[in-house]
Amino acid sequence: MLAVLSTIAAEGGAHAEEVINPVIPENPEMIWGGIAFFLLLILMNWVLLPPIKQAMRKRSEQIRGDEEAAERALVDSEQVRRDYDATLAEARAEASRIVDEARQSAEAQRAEIVRAAEDEVATLRQAALAELDAERSAALGSLRTDVAAIAVAAASKVVQQPLDVSANQAVVDQFVSSADSKA
Repeated sequence: MLAVLSTIAAEGGAHAEEVINPVIPENPEMIWGGIAFFLLLILMNWVLLPPIKQAMRKRSEQIRGDEEAAERALVDSEQVRRDYDATLAEARAEASRIVDEARQSAEAQRAEIVRAAEDEVATLRQAALAELDAERSAALGSLRTDVAAIAVAAASKVVQQPLDVSANQAVVDQFVSSADSKA
């Protein structure tokens, strides 16, 4: 049977056109393309991709570093804000303390001024009372002399004889003193 087939094939091979093999191409373009592809793949894997991967790694590290720096800056800004709030609270407390001290000082100064004014009024009142007593004593002394003169003049008119004022002065003084003590 093999012989029959080989004879048929030999007969048919002479007339028939050549058959093209689809697996093995007629020209070597496909082989050169495959070789170029594998060379490019090797070049990409060992020459071109490592710098790209390294650049991507550096970029990832830089992004991570920037995120950490941003987080630190956020924590620092929060700390600065807390410090600022604490300083502001201290300043407010200090201002309140200063206002309270000023208020107490003003109250003490006011009390001192009032006390000094009251002391001055008391001193002036004492001086005025002393002056009033002196004036009263002077007025009473003058009044005694005048009353004695009037009383002696009235008595001399009643008696119709001239009386001595200095002799009767003691009686008039005693009368004025008893009238003064009753009042």
